[in-house]
This record gives sequence, C-alpha cells and structure tokens, in this order.
Amino acid sequence: MLKRQKGFSIATKSVKAKLLRSGFDMQPTKAAYNEIVHFYFLLIAEDPQGISISTKENGNWRYYEILTANHPFVKGFPSPIKRAAIRQAIGAYQSWNSTYQKWLNRPRKIKHHKPPVHPRAFNFNPQYDSGMWKEDDGFSIVLKMLVGDSWKWIKHQYQSPEVPTEWVKCSPRVQVQNGSLWIVFPLEKYIPATGGIKGIMTKGRFRTCGIDMDLDKFIVIATILETNDRGATTEVARHFINQSRHVARRKRNLGNIAIKMGKTGIISRGFGKKVWDSLSAREIEYSRAVSRELVEFANHWLADVISFEYLGNLRPKRGKYSRRSNQKRAYWLKGKIYEQVKRIAYQDYAILTTRVSPMNTSRLTPWGEPVWRGCKFPSIPIEFDGYRPGAALVATVDGYKAHSGLNAARNVALKAIKRHLSEVTLNQKSLQQ
Repeated sequence: MLKRQKGFSIATKSVKAKLLRSGFDMQPTKAAYNEIVHFYFLLIAEDPQGISISTKENGNWRYYEILTANHPFVKGFPSPIKRAAIRQAIGAYQSWNSTYQKWLNRPRKIKHHKPPVHPRAFNFNPQYDSGMWKEDDGFSIVLKMLVGDSWKWIKHQYQSPEVPTEWVKCSPRVQVQNGSLWIVFPLEKYIPATGGIKGIMTKGRFRTCGIDMDLDKFIVIATILETNDRGATTEVARHFINQSRHVARRKRNLGNIAIKMGKTGIISRGFGKKVWDSLSAREIEYSRAVSRELVEFANHWLADVISFEYLGNLRPKRGKYSRRSNQKRAYWLKGKIYEQVKRIAYQDYAILTTRVSPMNTSRLTPWGEPVWRGCKFPSIPIEFDGYRPGAALVATVDGYKAHSGLNAARNVALKAIKRHLSEVTLNQKSLQQ
C-alpha cells in the first residue's frame, strides 16, 4: 500500500483474475473468516469504545486484538487474517449502527416498526493481508488456506491483464463465485495534485473539453476550448462519436423482444434471458469504448478539465414498450459514460471532470444570443425565426452557423469556465464553419 506524499494524491482501481488449482476448496477458509468476523462483531457491539480510539494509541482494530490476545476461540488463527476480520467487523458494526441511529431519530409520522437487529451470519470473502500470501510473479501466487484443521501454503495459477509499471499491487481479496475462485488485486498509483478545478482555471492558460450528449446519431460531441489568463478563449479541436449502428442494434433487439412478449401473453421468470444479457453486455462494453475514445481525445489535445451536463432527471416518455425501453437504456448509457470518463481521465491522465446546468445550452449561442434551429439553413434573414427541438442545425442572422450539438458543447465548456473567470470571450474567428 502506498503512503501519502505531499503534492500527490493516490488513485485506486482493481484487477480481477481467475485462480486455477484443483483439489483444494476455499469454502473452509471463507467459513472460518466469517466466524471470526461474527465473533468480533459481537465483541464490538458490547464494547464499541475501541473504535473511536486512534490506532497509534492502540485503538481501533489493535484495541480488540489486544483484548482477545489469549482468547481460545481466535488463538489458532493466523494474525493477518484475524486483523483483517477485525477491520471487517468494525465496518459491519458501523454500518449497522448507522442504520440503528436513523431508526432512533426517525420522524414521528413514520409508523412504528422493529429496530434493525444484528446480522446473524456473514458472507464476506476473505481478505489476504501481508503474511497470508507470497511469491506473486504475475502468473502464480501462494495463498495460506485452511486445509482440515491446519493452515497450509497452497500455490495457485492465474491469468490477468498486464499491470502497468506505474501501478502498485496491494494485498488481494479472494472471491468465491459459483464454485470458482477469483482473486482481486487493488492497484494504487501516485497522481500529481492538480489543486482542483478552481486552481487550474485561475493559474493561467488552460484547456477545457466541453461535452454534449445526444440520444440518436451522435452519442458524444466534444470541443476543446483554450483560455488564457485574460479570459480570451479559442476553439482548437472538435470531435464527433457516431452511435447510429449501436442504436440500430439496440432498437432491433428491443423490437424483437416486444414482439415475442406480445405473442406469449405470459411473461415467465427468465424470459429472453440470453437476449437481455447480450444487450446489457453490449451497452456496458459500448460505454467503455466511448469513454476511452473521449478521454484519449481530451488527453491528445492537452485538456485539463472535461465538462458535462447534469442529466440526472431524464425519464422515458410515454409510448410503446420498445420505445420506452430504448430511451431508458439511452439515458443509462449517458450516465455510465460520465462515470467511466470521470474515472479513466483522472486515473490515467489526472484530468478532472465537472458538470454544469444544461439550461439554455442549446437555445443560445456562446455569446448569449437566441438561435434559430432547424434541419436546413434559411436563405433569407426573415426566416431566422423559430426553434425546432431535436433539429441538427442552429444559426443566427449575424452569420453564426453550427451543428446544434457542437453549439451546446461550446456552451457547456464556457459555463464551466465562467464559474471561476468573470470575463470570458469566445473568439468567433476560431470557429471553423
């Protein structure tokens, strides 16, 4: 585990791999681990004062380790797994206590109901701290497991993606899923401290990547705006990500599901599971692909901040099942892309992500003037009057013409900049028509 250093923050992620070794079962180890967790949970519930004491003063998990040093129940367990179980029990108790305090302070208008009780059993996967594993070479690892009545070192093989050199492996956790063993390695990495978005935008020249997300043709429309210390802003790059093929496949699958649902009349449990699983997996994979492409674009053009719109209140419109289902997944995809971009951009390139209000990002130009919106540019000035939601083009009488999504992306970026700079002017000559 990395130690904190001045001028750096620590980014974390994880890598998961399947353990390969026949003839050994992890269930006894998992059962023993959960028995220790349950033992310490009950002890903490009786004596919770140790949680509030600092570890340096022999408090927190050290308090309970010292308290049970000679207890016969935990005497035969290795110290590393015992300490991991104590920390797990502390977390479980704090979770229960938080729920219990909410129950105590519940409003009177809420009907009386029973208080939350202590968990009767736990199903945690064992945490392998230092001393419970050794000889990890990237392809095999030796784990200490409970075999019969004794703890033995067992070697396992595993295959995982290559870990970049800048990431450091931490103590793993072993998961038992559907009869298979999986090992999860937390990864940590030093990232230079950025000082936050305010620090970036008030120091001098910086670049902002504005993002507009649509439901149909273009999932992402991005623009890179460069701003100097005087607030003068120019556009240096733009990028469109087309999702037409992805949307067509989704609509086709949802339409087929709707037709089959209409034919059966009765929707049983597990109906169309294979199709649903395939559709869900494709949505997740597409969100990762779009997020990675967007982050690489922002990094290529040296962006310091990526700005999105707040779109948390989107709801499907009334209509047929397939139409509502398509909109529901399109909205989910928007939120997932934001989450993925925020994580990837910070972990890989220390690029920060923010969100702004979507108000008037499509109805106004970057200079605050109302726009005409339609499908074909008017030929005479008198026709520059009207707004058609969803149309692809925007324009003004003054000669400003742009794609509606690109216009919105510029406004999204400018809103993020204006939070910290009072005077910001976008150079219209830098906008290529």
